[in-house]
Parts: sequence; C-alpha cells; structure tokens
Amino acid sequence: MPNAVSSYIKLKIGIGFGLGLFVLISVQYVSNKSIKRVLTSQQALRRSSELSTQLESIKSSLIFFESKIKSYTLTGESSFLDRSTSNLRNIFAGYDSLSKLSPNENQAALIKESKSLTYQEVAFAQQILTEYEQDPARAIAFIKTGKGIELISRLTSVLDNIRNIEAVKFSELIAIDSVLTSRVVQMDIAAYLFAFLLIGISILILFHDITKREALQEELLVIQRKAEHASVIKEQFMANMSHEIRTPMNAIIGFTNRLNKTELTSEQSEYIAAVRTSGQNLLSIINDILDFSKIEAGMVRIEEIRFDLPGLLHSVCTMFDAQAKERHLAFRLQLNPELPESVSGDPTRLTQILINLIGNALKFTEQGSIDISASVVKEDERTVLIRFLVKDTGIGIPEDKISEIFERFTQAKSDTNRIFGGTGLGLSIVKKLVELQKGTITVKSISGQGSEFTVEISYRKAAAEKVLLPLVSSDSTLLSRNSRIRILVVEDNLLNQKLAGFILKEWGFQFDIAANGKIALEKLRESNYDLILMDLQMPELNGYDTTLVIRQDLKLTIPIIAMTAHALPGEKEKCLTLGMTDYLSKPINEIELFDLLTKHLFTANTKF
Repeated sequence: MPNAVSSYIKLKIGIGFGLGLFVLISVQYVSNKSIKRVLTSQQALRRSSELSTQLESIKSSLIFFESKIKSYTLTGESSFLDRSTSNLRNIFAGYDSLSKLSPNENQAALIKESKSLTYQEVAFAQQILTEYEQDPARAIAFIKTGKGIELISRLTSVLDNIRNIEAVKFSELIAIDSVLTSRVVQMDIAAYLFAFLLIGISILILFHDITKREALQEELLVIQRKAEHASVIKEQFMANMSHEIRTPMNAIIGFTNRLNKTELTSEQSEYIAAVRTSGQNLLSIINDILDFSKIEAGMVRIEEIRFDLPGLLHSVCTMFDAQAKERHLAFRLQLNPELPESVSGDPTRLTQILINLIGNALKFTEQGSIDISASVVKEDERTVLIRFLVKDTGIGIPEDKISEIFERFTQAKSDTNRIFGGTGLGLSIVKKLVELQKGTITVKSISGQGSEFTVEISYRKAAAEKVLLPLVSSDSTLLSRNSRIRILVVEDNLLNQKLAGFILKEWGFQFDIAANGKIALEKLRESNYDLILMDLQMPELNGYDTTLVIRQDLKLTIPIIAMTAHALPGEKEKCLTLGMTDYLSKPINEIELFDLLTKHLFTANTKF
C-alpha cells in the first residue's frame, strides 16, 4: 500500500511537473512569438514614420522651391536660385525613398501621380525663368495665371492623400503594437508564476526571455532616438524656413512701404499694392504655421497686462477700415456703454483673435456688412465676462461642416483654399487662444447668408491708466530730441541695413551699421550708443554670442532689441535669458518698432 501511494504521489508529481513544463513551454512559445510580432510591428511603425517624414520633406521642399522661383521673378535677386538644382535632386531622391518604404498600391499610384505633377511644376518654373529672361513683366503675368498655385495645390492634395492613407496604417499598427505589447506583458507574468514550480528550467527560460526583452528595449530605444532626431530636424527646418522667408520678406514689405510714401502714378500705385498684398498674404501663412507650432509646443504664455479695451477694439477695427471701403462693405463697431475702459488680461492674444475673425469675415464677404460688437455678459467685484461678436453676410458655412470648422487645416469647402487662399489654421489658432484664456467660442452660420462668431473671455477689472504719447511725430521738438540719440544697427543683410537706415533717418535718429557681431563689438568699444537693434543670424559672430560679450565682458546695460526672422517657440524666451532687453520679429512692423523705442529710450529713461 505505501508503495502504491508513493507511486501515486510520484505519478501526480510527474504529471504535474509535465503539465507545468508543458504550460511553461507553451507560455514561453506564445511570448516569443508575440515578441517577434512586436519587433515586426515596430519595424513597420519605423517605416511608416520614415514615409510620413519623407512626405513632409518633399512637400516643404516643393513649397520652398516655388517660393524661391517667385522671389527671383519678383525681385531679380539671383541668390534665390542658389541650390535650386540640389533641392530638385533631393525632391526626386525623396520620391525614390518613398517607393522603397513599402507603400500600398493606392499610395504607389499616388506617388507616381505626385512625381508626374512635380515634373510639371519644374517645367512650369523653367518656363517662368525663360519668360523672365525675355520679359520680366510677362513672367510675372505668367505667374498670375495661377497655374503654379494650382499645381502646388494638386501636389499638396496628392501628398496629403498619401499621408492620410499612411496615417490610417499607422493607427492600425499602433493598435496592433499595443495589443502585442500587452500580450507580451501577460505572458511574462505567467512565466514568472510557473518559474516557482520549475526553478531549474525557468532559469534558462528566463535568461532567454530577458535576452529577447533587452533586444526589444534596445530596438525601442533606437526608434525613440530616431523619432527625437526627426523632431530636431523638423524644428531646425522650421527655423531655417522662417529665417529664409522672413529675411527677404522684411526687405520686400519694408521697401514697398517706403516706395508707397513717394510720388507714384496710379498704375505704379496699383503695382505696389499688389506686391504689398502678396507679401502680407505670404507672411500671414508663415505666421499661422509658426503660431500653431508655438501653441502645439506649449510655448504660448497668457500675460496679465492692464490695457484699454475700447481703445484696443477701435485700433483693431481701424486696421480693416480701408479694406472694407475698398470692397464697399458696411463695417461697424458697436460697444456696449457698460463696457469697462480698462481691464487686466492679454491684449496681444485678444488682438490676434479679433484679427483672425475679422480677417476671415472680410475674406469671405463680397457684399453686405460686417458688424463687430463687445458687451458685458456678467460681472462681479473683481472680474467681468466680455462677449465679442463678429457677424458677416458672407458665404457662410454648410451645416455639416460647422462641427469641423475649428480643426486644423480645415475649411468649409474643398475649393475654399483655391478661391480665397489661407492655410486653414486661423480658426484653429483662435479656438486654442480662447481656450488658453479659459474662454469659449461658438459659431452660428447659414450657408450663403453669413456667419456669426461669439467669443466670451473673462478679464479682471482694472483702473484706467494714462496712455503714453507716440514716439514719432512731425513736431520739430521731438525730431530734435531724437537727433541726440545714437542707435547701433547690427544686421548682415544689405537690404535690411538700408531699410533700417531709411526708417531711423526719417525719425531723426543718428545711427551706425555693423555687418556682424564682431564689428559691433569694435564700435561699442570705440563709441557710446543709446540702444542696439541686434539681428541674430550673422556670420563671424551671431547675435546671441555678441549679446553675451556685451553683458559679461563689456559690462554694458544698454538696451538690446533682438530683430530676427526666427519666430519659433521659445525664441523670445531664449533672447531674454541671454540678456537681451526685448524682441521684435521680422518683417519689421514700424508701429511695433515705435513702441519699443518709446519704451526703452524715453518711457524708462530720463536722460532724454
């Protein structure tokens, strides 16, 4: 009997051990299989990420190539054609790379179509250059046919379709990867439980499992590093794009404004207006992209500043008076009598919100009226809730599109961008800026009859404060005062040097020009200046390093205003951290420059 029991026990132990070993092996087999599938999924994710990155690179390069051709045609500056050939090679090399990243049949067909459209765009650009060599005016007229815009629009649409297909694939891969990763974790837990029963075997299995897990982690780290590297490349590209476009735009818009102040024939005035409008439209697109980038990166800070609310509303509306009159639109501003004169909040963001909404209303309204109003919704002892209303009689928004209108890159109709222009980012930026201030935005619209946007933001009450007088005036006393002030302009671009010189000379300031930071330091050692206008990207010594030398080595407290075409998230904060006094992005707005000079030369300085 004992022998029978012993045999029974041994049998149960043997069966249990065998079952445990079988289960453990099964668990490990499933785990290993899942790990392999995770690795395969990660490789697919990496290829998908590379394909999306390559698409963005091709898209950006195409837009960059077209802008260079147009800039050359408008200005005649041959430097815009530098690296055009290498840029084209990169574009077509990008198409070759796309074909190697395992696109599906639909994507392959779209890639072939976009490559064909790119050849048409290159041929169109070559035709523009040929026309330009024969007759610049004919080349400009050729550009105005809209063929280039149509090609770029079609190219962008095709590339976006490829990316959208890839986005769907990427989402599916993410979901599969999440399930597989969860399964691997579950298998690991089961393996650890059975390891207590089978110590000897489990050691070998665990060693094998750990080795594979480490390989997976290493693979994930490699993918993470590549993703971070891609992000850095994207940020650098944004910085370069901003600088390369804003630098010539500063000269184009600045000299256009200067030229508009001279005596012109009606035909010349029409040409100047066309150039200025085109420049402002291009600048608006760049600003939308950069503003959205700042918001996405979390670099927008809501300030608490006391400001004149009715004055701000009148100023914003004044900006659009001329446009409304040109289009024969009734343009009205109505302020509630209970509206407080002074509140505490962020006037810059409110201005940005109103400019976007009013600009949209003007863009989409061909006849009728635009009404802007501000009223008090409710108030208590410390705060007041203000409702801002922008109502137009424009094309309106279809009912099925109202819920999507605040999404990025979204417009009411597919042909809206082609007819009216824009990036489709304006309302998305407005919504985010409103929400950052803990406000709300709603829209009512009837297609063909108009739209009504309502924004409600709460502000703290504040006592009205005295408004400072403007810096620039024709008064001879002010000009005499300005003539005692010496300003050092540190700028490497010749056109921007001349533009700054014209502006400062008109205001009566004395000024010197330094082509880079090294020359600026020499002038500061030899002479005394009251303020520095400092460009950031320069040869020899850039603006950042020059400022450090001025503050740390020369020990000078002179106000330094950064002037830069790099209008990216964190740029202003970086400048202020390095010791600069203030920040002004290009293209230079003369009114903003007035305000900064007033602030740092006269408001806070009793010397003058």
